[in-house]
Amino acid sequence: MPLSIRRAKARAAALLDALEVGETWDVSDAERAFNFERHLAALVARAPRGLRGQLLDLGQQVRDTSPTFARLYRSTALPGFAP
Repeated sequence: MPLSIRRAKARAAALLDALEVGETWDVSDAERAFNFERHLAALVARAPRGLRGQLLDLGQQVRDTSPTFARLYRSTALPGFAP
C-alpha cells in the first residue's frame, strides 16, 4: 500500500537526518550511506507515483552534497583521480 505524500516526505526528512547525524557516532560513513540507500529505495517503492521522481532527485542531490558521502568517496577514491 502506498504511503501518503505527507508521510513519504516526513520519512525522507528523517532519512536525511539519520544520514548526517545518525543515532550513534560509532556508525561508519559507509554504514550510514548504505542504510540511506536501502531505506530510500524502500521509500521510493512505497511512495505515490507523483512523488517518486522527486525522491529520486533528492537522493541524487544528497549523494552530490552530503558530507557523509563526500568522506566516503574520498576514502575509497583511487590515487590520482579527482571525484
